[in-house]
Amino acid sequence: MMLPMSIRCNTCGTYIYKGTKFNSRKEDAVGETYLGIQVFRFYFKCTRCSAELTFKTDPQNNDYIVESGASRNFEPWREEDEVSPSDSLEGWFVLLGCL
Repeated sequence: MMLPMSIRCNTCGTYIYKGTKFNSRKEDAVGETYLGIQVFRFYFKCTRCSAELTFKTDPQNNDYIVESGASRNFEPWREEDEVSPSDSLEGWFVLLGCL
């Protein structure tokens, strides 16, 4: 499997980059579904210290959630996606002097 996002190991501080190949163990997240889509959990080991790291799928947001052993690196393009259209329109109205 290839890592779908860049993360940092909480144990040793090693950065593991998106696209890094590793062996993983997959299991169904029992009782977790979204609109009938099963959520999966993946277990793998840090490339440096062999600490166990886990992440799971997030079908609602079409993404992944890091559960334990690591933290997700900041991704500036994700921050842009989180701005709602009403916020950006309000900013344009202020710039144009309409509000």
